[in-house]
Parts: sequence; C-alpha cells; structure tokens
Amino acid sequence: MSPVRSRGVDARPRPWALLSAFLLVLFVLFLAAFAVAERGLTPKLGIDLQGGTRVTLIPIGQPDEQDLRLAQDIIRDRVDGLGVAGTSVVLEGSNIVLTVPGEDSSQARDLGTTSQLTIRPVLQTQPVSEGDLEPVAAAKGDREAVAREVAAAREVRQGDPAELAETLATFRCPERDVLAGFDDQSQALIACGEGAKYVLGPVPLLVGEPEDGERLDGQQIVKDSVSSGFSQQAGQNEVSFRFAAGPGDQGSATWSQLTQEYLQQQIAILLDGSVISAPVVQGVTPVGSATSITGSFTMDEAASLAANLRYGALPISFEDPNVDNVPASLGLASLDAGLLAGAIGFLLVLAYSALYYRLLGVLAFISLALSFLLTYVTLVFLGYTVDYSLDLAGIAGLVIGIGMTADSYVVFFERIKDELRDGHRFRSAVPRAWKSASRTIVTGNVVSLIGAVVLYLLASGEVRGFAFTLGLTTVMDVFVAFTVTWPFVYLASTRSTFAKPWANGMGRMSTLQAAAAEQRRLDQAEERERDQTSGRGVSATINGPGGATATLPRSDRPATDEEEGR
Repeated sequence: MSPVRSRGVDARPRPWALLSAFLLVLFVLFLAAFAVAERGLTPKLGIDLQGGTRVTLIPIGQPDEQDLRLAQDIIRDRVDGLGVAGTSVVLEGSNIVLTVPGEDSSQARDLGTTSQLTIRPVLQTQPVSEGDLEPVAAAKGDREAVAREVAAAREVRQGDPAELAETLATFRCPERDVLAGFDDQSQALIACGEGAKYVLGPVPLLVGEPEDGERLDGQQIVKDSVSSGFSQQAGQNEVSFRFAAGPGDQGSATWSQLTQEYLQQQIAILLDGSVISAPVVQGVTPVGSATSITGSFTMDEAASLAANLRYGALPISFEDPNVDNVPASLGLASLDAGLLAGAIGFLLVLAYSALYYRLLGVLAFISLALSFLLTYVTLVFLGYTVDYSLDLAGIAGLVIGIGMTADSYVVFFERIKDELRDGHRFRSAVPRAWKSASRTIVTGNVVSLIGAVVLYLLASGEVRGFAFTLGLTTVMDVFVAFTVTWPFVYLASTRSTFAKPWANGMGRMSTLQAAAAEQRRLDQAEERERDQTSGRGVSATINGPGGATATLPRSDRPATDEEEGR
C-alpha cells in the first residue's frame, strides 16, 4: 500500500522549475559580476599569478621581539578582517614584510599604520594653505637619526599651551610627521589636519585615574562596535564606535565628561598624531552611547580605518615603508600549465563519461561545465566586492572541487544501475535512484564542507585560499546536482531513446536484469512444484519379515546425516 500524502503536497518532480531556478541564479550572478567588474569577467589574481607589491615596514627605535610578533599578529588580523586574499605578513629580522597582489601599495601602507587613536581638546586653530608644507628628509634605517628627529619635534611642538600658541603662527606642518605615535600625551601638542593646524590640550585622563595614569585613547574602544559607512546626515563617510562602559571601564564615562566640559567647543580626534576630525560638540554624549568620526576619507579608507581600530593599535611605529614590485613570471608559467592540465582533465572526463554512460555522460558533462561557469562568475563577483584574489592554491582547490562534482553524478548513475539490476525499468529506476543518491551526495559534500570551513578558520595565507575555493565548489556541487543534473536525467528518462542500452551505456544491466528475471521465474516454478508435491502426499511400501508389508507416509522433515549416509 502506497503511503498516504496529505492534500496540497505535490511530490512530482519539477525539472523545469529547478532548471529555471538555476538559470535565474546564474543570470543574477552574471549581472552582478558585470556591474562590479572593472576589467571584464576576469577574476582578481593573487600575487603569485599577477605579481604584486612588497612593503617592508622598518620599526622606529629598538622594539623587542614580543612587540614585533604582537604587531605581526595585529597586521595579520587586519588583513583577515579586510578579506585581502593573497596577502602574506612575515617577520624578516626586525622588519615586517607585507606582500599584496597588484601594484597598488596603498592598502598595504594602511595595514602598517600604527592607528593609535587619541582625543585632545582644541585650544587654538589656524588655517593652513594647501601645499604649504615643511619638507622633512627621511632617515630610513638610521635609528639614532630618527631618535634625534623625534626629540627635536617634541622640543618644538610640545610644552606650555601659551608658548605653543605663539609658535603656531609661524609653524609649518611637516610633510612627514616624525612625532606620530611618539608624542607625550600628558602635554599640549601642535598637530596638523586637513587644511588647519591646531594647539591641542593634553589627552584626558580616564575618570578616577591619577596624574600618571591611563588616558583616553583607542584602547578603550569596544572592538565589535566599530563600523564604517556613509552618513546621510553629514554627507560624508564615517567610522562609528563606542567606548567601553562596563565594570572597571571608564572610557565611555570619560568621553561623556569630555563632551560635557567642552560643549559647543571643538574636540580633535587624532590618528597617529594627525587630526582626522575636529567636530564642535553639539550635545553631551550619554555613557554607553556610540560616537562617530567623519572626514574626507573614501569608503575604502573608512573601511581600512575601521579595521585598524577594530584590531587595535600597533605597539610600535614604523618609518616610511620601502615599496618594491614583485614579478609574476613563475606564477604565470604555473598558471599556463594549470590551465592546460585543466583542459586535458575536462576532455578526459568527457571521454570517460561518454564511454561509460553514453548520452547520460554528455548530460553530466554539461552539468559539470555549468558548475564551473557558476563558480567562475562567483569568483569574479567576490574579487570586486570582498577583494578576493585567486592564487595557485585557490586553483588547486577549484580543480579538486570540480572533481568532486564529477563524483556526484557517478554516484547517481551507479544507483540507477542498482535499480535496473533489481528489475526496474529505466524510467522508474531514475527517480528511485535519485532518492537514495541525493542523500549520499548531500552527506558527502557536507563532510567536505566541514573540512573546508575548519581549514579556512585555522589556516592562514595561501592555505585559506585553497580552503575557500574548495568550500565554494562543494556548495556549488550540491546546488548544481539538485537544479541541473537531476532535472536533466529525469527529463532524459521520459524519452524512450535514453532507455536504450546504446544511449545510457547500461546494456550489461539489461543482461543482468534478464538473468535475474529468469532466475526468479525458475525459483517460482520450483516453489510451485514443491507445493504441489507436498499437497498430494507420497507413500512408501516396506516389505517386512514373513512377507508382511507396511505402508508409511513420507515424512516432510529433512533427512538426518545418518539417513543421508554421511
């Protein structure tokens, strides 16, 4: 008896609906990729494939190894937070070296900024004409010269606020701020910003702290509260954050007290010694509320600043970085070899599929090609939205994932063979086989996806690129199996052509099916004969001593070993 289905539940396969869903997703992804791509439908390539930029960060002073490794970890967290694929962060002696794909080194420079956020009240301000900057010679690698520059800058730019106000009129903003990250927070400071120079008061002490205690800076920011975006109200990009207000945290209370003390006055927000925003306080910020920084930065700069604030300031400062270009000759040769190997692999898969599964194999190959196309468009889209770069390790994950897609239709076709072997016709065998094969496909891909996710979370650098493409192709495999492979094969099963052995490559199953049917016929005939014999009864005559005879009914029990003469 067939199971009773509730009314309203239609269990019929809907191949055209599934195919339409796939085409809709593919069409939307194509449109999205065209909308964001800057160089046509070409994915962004990693540093090993397109070359890149090497940025060497030379620390100022003599940092210990612990600070260097902490700075390396923070920069790596910033890289992961921005999704800058293909970037490596390594220690080379006392330097930190970043390699990023492409020739644009601005992102790597931003990753290496100290990002020390401080807040100071504005005591006096004067405008600065554009381009009126004091040239400062770079003293790269000369640690003693850098130390002398910092001491000289403190002598001029820090001290008594009244004296600094007199100095401000003749002060010229330096092209390169040697005092960035090295200013004394307990003293007033001359700093420069966009179109203005300022005399700023000392960094406020946290509420309840002694004179030499902790002061209000980026360390009190709640990391998860940092975000960036466009402010409709200010008409500029902004970075929003919130100071900590929990037990033992006085950041938010200090900020609230500062806004109350300087109501209708300017407060400067500095990043690495440079004023990035100096708003007039319009109202008191309640304890625990968020605040925001607006400025003339772009959306990318706002996102970079948010990531730097989220992962904290670097414990050390760096000189102006050295920037070198990295060629991609080796990677391009590997890419050509990989593309050739991939093309040969696709042709071999087509030949194997056509040989073993004939027309069904061709359908499976079309599914495979569509899966690759969907994955490729997705990689293009991700390259221009989350800055994902495809490197050699990513291509390896892509090839393995495509191979796993081929495994899915092999599982499906072998299940069809099982159903044919059990005596089902081709048309009824396909949906029965898909019922069990779909569970196997989902289970196998979920296991692969878990492995890819764990690898992505635990690994770093190029290994993460491998894990990402492996996980992406695994998801695409399941999606294509349900929306393309299954509808294709189901529609084929409704055509009499595909039921023929020369079309589906399952002729041996027909032979096995006929043999199984013949065996079942023989078994049934033997069983019927045995039943008839048991119904009539069989007697045996035994001649006893003296000619007496006795007729005994035949026993149906099986003979013992002694009776069979064993």
